[in-house]
Amino acid sequence: MATAKLSYNEDEKAILAHFTNGRIDKKCTRRIHFGYFEGDQNNKKLKDRKMLVAETTDMSYVGQNYGPLASTMQQNCKYYVGVLDKTTGKMKICDAEIFQMHPKPSDIDDEVETFSLPSTVTEKTFVEKNDMLTSAFGSKKKQRALESRLKNQIKGKALDKAMSSVLSQASSIEPVQLTDSNTEYSITPPINQKATTPGEVYDINYIVHPNEKQATAEASGVFFDATLDTIQQWRKENKYPKQILSLLSRMPKTEERRSEQATYIMYLYYLIHLHNLKQKQLRDKDPLPTDWPDHVRYHLLKRFTQTISGTSKQRIMPARLKDKLVCHILVLCLFLEEFSLELTNLQTDLSKSHEILYKHCQILGCSTKVKKMTTEEGSTSVRWATLSLPLQLPTQERRKRKH
Repeated sequence: MATAKLSYNEDEKAILAHFTNGRIDKKCTRRIHFGYFEGDQNNKKLKDRKMLVAETTDMSYVGQNYGPLASTMQQNCKYYVGVLDKTTGKMKICDAEIFQMHPKPSDIDDEVETFSLPSTVTEKTFVEKNDMLTSAFGSKKKQRALESRLKNQIKGKALDKAMSSVLSQASSIEPVQLTDSNTEYSITPPINQKATTPGEVYDINYIVHPNEKQATAEASGVFFDATLDTIQQWRKENKYPKQILSLLSRMPKTEERRSEQATYIMYLYYLIHLHNLKQKQLRDKDPLPTDWPDHVRYHLLKRFTQTISGTSKQRIMPARLKDKLVCHILVLCLFLEEFSLELTNLQTDLSKSHEILYKHCQILGCSTKVKKMTTEEGSTSVRWATLSLPLQLPTQERRKRKH
């Protein structure tokens, strides 16, 4: 096996360009010219500002680490680049700085562009002078409004050319049909319409990504080693949700299946905990416990929350993402319960009414029913959701028009 010696140089930094409009054709990579600019080092406000510019014959790209076009990729993690020297077998590791490159048509007449101001102050109009004052001394709110207005200004000539190009390309592209389950805005995981067994309807690797599963496996040891006495103590302390304790009390005996079951149960606990967070808790810098795996914390917040940019960035969980989280919880529970799930514990853990859980189960294609059970305390009604084939997906009924 080949080995490499690693060396880290803190002074060197690699600059990476991420083009937002797609990948650059390999034939055009040698014809791209880059320019890198840094702010005045003697000015405290400008010394940390950096800009990367790329130009081709047809298009110009701009990326910067400040303002509304700044990349958010490096806010939660740090990137490194390794360069391997095959002759010496040494790999040099250095910090990486990523710029999101936004396209700008190069055929715009810069001489009459609103945000390309004349060189002398005497030639500037009143609006241009006012924009300069706002850019230099205005409040953050006024500067954001100015940047938004200038960014949205584009010449009609360039817009017409871009539209004609898009229309000509669209005429040669075959239409793509997307089902609701495959869209970005769907609350349900992708559904396999050709499934022959309930286990094939939803992909468990979509619910729990293999990388997240590996990170969760290390933290699931507490569930793997749980005994009946330990579970009973947790139940008295209300340390874990009822659905988690119910699953732990029925863990398999074989080591391999027990380890996998413990991993999925721990990930289910992460999902339920995230669902029950209050809006005030989501606004914290670290809303999830720090002892959770970093990889899991990052992907859960990225998948089920949104960040609103304003005077201060706020993290929220809109209703659509909360419904998506509930669907993920139900699908994972169906896998753990062999596709026949009693909803009583989840109704308590998620503080949901049985009508709402019924609707989510029906969206997932489950059949729901109520069973009457007799116990020492009397007869009770227990609600069940079963995933079986053929799927019973709801049909969208046309709403009656109001007169």
